[in-house]
Amino acid sequence: MRRIAAAGAAIALLAAGAWGLAALTHEDDHPVDPGTPGAQRAISAAREVVPGRVLGVLRDEDNGKWEVVIAQDGREYEIELDPATFDLLRLDYD
Repeated sequence: MRRIAAAGAAIALLAAGAWGLAALTHEDDHPVDPGTPGAQRAISAAREVVPGRVLGVLRDEDNGKWEVVIAQDGREYEIELDPATFDLLRLDYD
């Protein structure tokens, strides 16, 4: 069921024209269902840094870092969060 949700999230992001999301993510980043508790916590922490519309929530396969992509004022921001504490590690924008 989770695989179906992850695949659906990836398709929805592509269908929405989230080209910037593809440019910001790497092949070891995998979509996460935004309704899961961890994803909700990551979204909340990311929105404290950049309020806006969430385009996607991802996990890095190698190190478990959370990555939340948010659209705000015509830009797309990637907020990278610590996997255990959800503290900000990096902020990029396109």
